[in-house]
Amino acid sequence: MSSTAESTSILRFTVSDRLEHIAQITTFVPLAVTGLVQRYAGSGLSQGIITLFGGIESVRIIHRVFAAILMVAVVYHLGAIGYRRFVLNIPRSMGPSLADLRAAGQTLAYNLRRRDSRPPQGRYTFEEKIEYWSLVWGTVLMVATGFLLWNPIAGAKILPGSFIPAARAAHGGEAVLAILAILVWHFYHVHLKHFNKSIFTGYMTLEEMESEHPLALTMEVADPPSQDELRHRRNRYVPLYSLGAFVLLIGIWLFVSFEDTAITTIEPLESPAVYAPIPTTTMPLATTTTMATTGSTLPSTTTTVIVIAEDLTWASIGPIFEAKCLMCHGATNQTAGLSLATFNDTIAGGNDGPGVVPGDPGTSMIVTIQEAGGHPGQLDANEIANLRAWIDAGAPEK
Repeated sequence: MSSTAESTSILRFTVSDRLEHIAQITTFVPLAVTGLVQRYAGSGLSQGIITLFGGIESVRIIHRVFAAILMVAVVYHLGAIGYRRFVLNIPRSMGPSLADLRAAGQTLAYNLRRRDSRPPQGRYTFEEKIEYWSLVWGTVLMVATGFLLWNPIAGAKILPGSFIPAARAAHGGEAVLAILAILVWHFYHVHLKHFNKSIFTGYMTLEEMESEHPLALTMEVADPPSQDELRHRRNRYVPLYSLGAFVLLIGIWLFVSFEDTAITTIEPLESPAVYAPIPTTTMPLATTTTMATTGSTLPSTTTTVIVIAEDLTWASIGPIFEAKCLMCHGATNQTAGLSLATFNDTIAGGNDGPGVVPGDPGTSMIVTIQEAGGHPGQLDANEIANLRAWIDAGAPEK
């Protein structure tokens, strides 16, 4: 950099800071997209994106991969904070203070035209601190609730089962709040009010600093530690942080591999029942019919007749789930993240994959579980046959 540029530009963000920002962008965007399409799986746009990504299971895998990357980035961020504080001895500047509260009140007065100018602020404004601590809080909440959604069986062993649907509501709500905060708060302060390029270039001009962070220019800067002191601090910090990072990374590994899927708790039968649909044009959805034949020479026999209803829709299938499944897979008690309360919930599926794959009953999770038999909400042969026929017809809603 030329001497002229050095005299008019001030370093604001180090290379490490800029790399962390890139990591935030590359994790936040995929998490937001794959999370929203799961939360609003019934919309046409969401279904189009899910299809583009190769199905709901692919969407879930992508979401979990970037969640793991985000947690690794958090481990790095903790190390960067510690290095600046304990090795470089840089004072804490992101912590909230009474000065921030005063600045917020004075900014409100300025916006209401009760004050002639904005209040002078330091290295980080109160707006930037709010955004940072919102990110910290959001990350903690998303990791905690994400564990319960990722490992519902283990979570239900530690906490009451009602925590699982509560975690789902909190996870989705915080995600929507974070996205709105980025689109409204962050974009306004960083891109619309004034396009701040410092997070990409690392530098702000002197004019920008005088306008946005004038108090940072008047603060006394402590003399940097000597090379010997710096080496001594680094030799103490790096091993301690490395040990802590190793423990955290092991924790992340356990987080992502702690539980395979809830489906593994059910032992499937080697030979599922084979059915032969008998089409009909007049009979409504019916129950199993049993006929007994006796004679003087023939033994008594029992025959089960499977009846497939005409024009199967959700109006025919929904009542089956309502009668036998909603106790565990209702709107508020979603075991394994699966709700069968509505058509859209059923199509979206749960933690273990799509509940229904229109046109493909063989890969639909609900059919697979029911044909294995022994499920707490076990359907009878006639109901399974109609469920299969409905999915095979494309799982129409109406």
